[in-house]
Amino acid sequence: MNVLITGAASGIGYQTAKQFTENGHTVYCLDINSAVKTENFIPFTADITDENSLIGIKNSLAEKKVSLDCIINVAGIFFMDNFLEVAEKRLEKIFDVNLLGAMRVNKTFFPLLKRNGKIIIVTSEVAPLDPLPFNGIYNVTKTALDAYSQALRHEAGLLGVKVITVRPGAVKTPLADGSIPSMKEMSQKSEYFGGQAEIFEKIMKRFTGTPLPPEKLGKVIYNAALKKRPKIIYTVHANKGLKLLSILPKRTQVAIIKKLLNKKGDKKQQTNTESD
Repeated sequence: MNVLITGAASGIGYQTAKQFTENGHTVYCLDINSAVKTENFIPFTADITDENSLIGIKNSLAEKKVSLDCIINVAGIFFMDNFLEVAEKRLEKIFDVNLLGAMRVNKTFFPLLKRNGKIIIVTSEVAPLDPLPFNGIYNVTKTALDAYSQALRHEAGLLGVKVITVRPGAVKTPLADGSIPSMKEMSQKSEYFGGQAEIFEKIMKRFTGTPLPPEKLGKVIYNAALKKRPKIIYTVHANKGLKLLSILPKRTQVAIIKKLLNKKGDKKQQTNTESD
């Protein structure tokens, strides 16, 4: 098989690529970071927000008569912030990478995809759930990406191509580790949510449990790519607590989060007062 994987220089993308290369398949890696070329791992340094660079790589592969069996969309960025204060450029960037980047990649490389090929799009377990505070920006991008995946399934299906959505829960990657510094940054700069953001981040870490090793998710993606009749949607390592919270009435969700943050915030404030 010939497989194109975005974000394959590290994290989930790398572990997915490893599954293919170790089993004799050829991986074409698209990543903003450079990677080492091997016999069946061909990296291209590319920014998926730059359509011209993607077209250049597509033309290069076309000249070499490369056809693809599968396009796998893994690349993405993650940070925690709030809608009321997020910087405009930062907001544009996460939509440009997480949503429009996948659209560009699939549109650009679709001509190289075999008629019975597959497109795999990695969204998130939060995509079908109600957004939570400070994670909402990321959630909205993944919900939109998930909706795009469902729409593309219909259109590509008319042309004989299967579109598969993968919704992973928490995965142990450098991307996920970035939540802690981004929450601290927000707490320091926020005029509205100083302290609450850090408290919420700690609550969510306990709530989501132990992150999944990325190699396990890579194996799921690999198996989905090889199956003749794969599932339409793969949900991997989903958190039951998040799902339960999302099932509750909207007002109840808001009340629970508000109570948790206010309760924790009151304790923190009381501790600070006593230490003074």
